[in-house]
Amino acid sequence: MAQGTGTPGVTVAVTSGNLQRPVPVLDGIAGIMGTAYTVANIGVVKTVYGYDDAVEKGYTPELEPFLNKQLREFYNELGGTQEVWVLGVEDTMLLKDMVSTTNANGLKKLLAVSRGRVNMPYICRKPDATYTPPVAFLDKDVSDAVTASKALCQYQQKINQPIRLLIEGRVVDVDQANTFMPATASNTYVGVVLGGSLADGSASGSVALARAIKYGAHVKIGNGQNGALTITPVFIGDRPLEEFFPEELDNLSDAGYIIFHHRDGAAGYYFGIDKMAGNDDFEILAYGRMMDKVQRIATATSMPFVETSVRMNPDGTINDADAQYLEDLIKTAILAGTEAQLSAVDVIIPTAQNIINTSTLSIQVKIQPLGYLTWINITMGLTTNL
Repeated sequence: MAQGTGTPGVTVAVTSGNLQRPVPVLDGIAGIMGTAYTVANIGVVKTVYGYDDAVEKGYTPELEPFLNKQLREFYNELGGTQEVWVLGVEDTMLLKDMVSTTNANGLKKLLAVSRGRVNMPYICRKPDATYTPPVAFLDKDVSDAVTASKALCQYQQKINQPIRLLIEGRVVDVDQANTFMPATASNTYVGVVLGGSLADGSASGSVALARAIKYGAHVKIGNGQNGALTITPVFIGDRPLEEFFPEELDNLSDAGYIIFHHRDGAAGYYFGIDKMAGNDDFEILAYGRMMDKVQRIATATSMPFVETSVRMNPDGTINDADAQYLEDLIKTAILAGTEAQLSAVDVIIPTAQNIINTSTLSIQVKIQPLGYLTWINITMGLTTNL
């Protein structure tokens, strides 16, 4: 510190932002890709570590109102600071183009620059003034993006950097009947978030992103033990959530959307079921995130054994001791990395493998997930005695 001048005294510097505690990284690193307006932020991947840091790096309310809102809602829900990878794109870029495997400036770029760290991206957009979607409940660009994103998600899984993607469910006309059913889309890498803090058809998917990132992969974003969401109010299209009948929200949930809702006896908003766009084993986000986590652990544990060797029995099968050693090593690593997040794990290496001719070892990993209480049925009645 430089020496002072004048008469002796005490100088105090008051700083702000110190109450934003760092939120530890558990099982996810977030990425946000959306509409930007300044040249410095279009096509450029930046890492921010909190809302104030995001503003300092150019995502201000004045220059970048759309991305600023996404980051503000994310960090409000997160309740602290954590790294987020951000990529701004032109307001003419469609959601389906963001997730195209051939778009060098799309989500593929964000994932590549992060070198696999981002495993929970969210894509959203504020269309330019000339954009006119077909009259429908949901912007067709959303359903197109659900379909188009599957190839990129499969690619990420193939290179052992799996992701679960959230897509903004942009509503065009809330009075139109919904015709898109994410539950039938056959792409459970992806979830569509419906509902947001503005009455303009946009969605606050960054809130869902924060709720997922804040807790372990096994924790559902609608977990009632974690309290209500920070967002208020909530609209679907231009209608407040409170104006929807319960059966209307039930229908949207059954269709496969991730929606906001109220819960009896509790204040505030909660997420419904963490539905993904399909009905296979990974139809809820928690199952998919846990599988992704186990894939990364199994890959990291197995990688040191690439181009090593195992002993073979006279009949051409793998030596039992070598197979057992690898099984135990991988299983121990998975259990250590997923403590209390799974019900059970089993690792099997079939010994009847023709490794001498194929140089390929096949390993089976089976995980039993936790069970989730999505519905609770209570039977009640009067009685004359107890």
